[in-house]
This record gives sequence, C-alpha cells and structure tokens, in this order.
Amino acid sequence: MEHITESPERYNLRKALTLMERDIKRLEDTGTHTLGQSTLKRQKIRTLPLSLDGNDSLMPRFFAPFKSPNFPEPTEEYVDREYNTSRITLSSEYGRLINIYFSTYIRRLMSDFPEIRQTWSSNQIGDYNFGDLYRSFEPEFGTLLIFHVVNGVKPHIKCIMHNDLEVDDDHLLRGEVLTIVRIMLGQLKQKVYVNDMVAPVLLFSLNRRHPRVIEAYFDGYELVIRYTKAYDFTFMNAAGFKIFAQWWVGNPVGDTSKRGIRA
Repeated sequence: MEHITESPERYNLRKALTLMERDIKRLEDTGTHTLGQSTLKRQKIRTLPLSLDGNDSLMPRFFAPFKSPNFPEPTEEYVDREYNTSRITLSSEYGRLINIYFSTYIRRLMSDFPEIRQTWSSNQIGDYNFGDLYRSFEPEFGTLLIFHVVNGVKPHIKCIMHNDLEVDDDHLLRGEVLTIVRIMLGQLKQKVYVNDMVAPVLLFSLNRRHPRVIEAYFDGYELVIRYTKAYDFTFMNAAGFKIFAQWWVGNPVGDTSKRGIRA
C-alpha cells in the first residue's frame, strides 16, 4: 500500500485554517454574527470584489460559468414551480424559498445537459466530513446543498447556504466564514487531495431576500474571500437565477497545487 506523505507546508496551512476555525467559532460567545473589516483583518481574512457578469479581472479564479447558446431561461414553466414570496411569514423562509426554486431549476438543467452530471455530483450534507454547518437558533444559518467534483478528481466545492440575517456589502457573516473554513478543512483532510494546496469554495449565500455569491480560497497566508454585490430576490429575478445557475453548473478550473497559491 502506497504511503501518503503530507508536506510540512501543507500541514502548516491546515493548522492555520484550524486555528482560524476555532477563533471564528468563539465569536459566537460574544454574540458577534456580522464581521466588519477590523475583525476580518485580525482573523487574517482579506476581502475583494467578485463579479459574475463578464468582467474578467473580477471573475472567479477557480470556477468557470457554463456556456451554451441554448441555456434555458428560469421561467416558471421551465422550472415547473411558482416563485411567490407573498406567503412568507418568517424571515428565515426567504433563503429556503430561493433554494427550492433554484434547486429545481438546477435539476432540470442537469437533465437537459448530461455533461453537468459528468462533472458534478452531490451527497447528503451529513455524508461530507465538514463538521457542523448549521446554527439552529436565532440567527439561523445552514447548508442546503453541496456539489463536489465527480470521483474526487479536484478539490473544488460548491455550496448553497441560507442566513437569517441581512448584511451590507462591507461585512461578512460569521456563518459564511465558518461554513467556508469547515468545508476547506474537510477537503484538505482527505488523502486524495494531499498534493493540493488549495481547496476552493464557491458559496451561494442566501441572505434572506438578498443573496450573494462568494469565492473563497486560502493562499497560504490569508483566507481570501471575494464576494459579489447583493442580488435582489424580493420578487422573481429571472436574470439573477440564470446567472447563478450558469456559475453553479460551470466547470472547476485553476491550479490548486503549490504553484496555484503563489500565482
């Protein structure tokens, strides 16, 4: 049986992420759920802008969009589901409603484009070794769906989560950061990725009615979190659902080796 050896540099990277996970978790003790720039800097977290609309310099580094001239619109006829927020009585229901419509749209796309299933797969949340990805009391957050690369050939992960909090463009949520770090640690603990220094995460954070997309990776020194402006899903946002879907079903890209974090 082949002996698998982890490099000291990679071990130190995991150790740094483990300490970060501990510190982010401890913020709960002080009732800190929204993280400003001063807190983020203390935790060695660097924030940068992200764009999904074709600005190459701001687009995700480790994920690409699915491109097809025949990409279907997320109409209620295609999705076979109504998007109606008028019946919502609890703020925590917004993220789940968005997820139900989005996930149904994704399943239809995976049926119409078999190549998506050749790239991405999904397990039950509890089947991933990512630790606790939930907070069950106010303010709630939780993971709703995870996609991993088929056969584990790449360490990239896509995740949909909900947060029962509103947040502005200058702040991150503790739940977002904790989810990202725990997913990265879970990936880096797997022997199959022993030669990968980067475990990129593309997080679709459904913050009530105003979701955003986050790309995160650890560069060996800091946790880099790039995030979009908030999208408005108060009412049916066809353009928003479509661009989210194009990035959700797109391919993993980029160099996740030692060279990748120095680029």
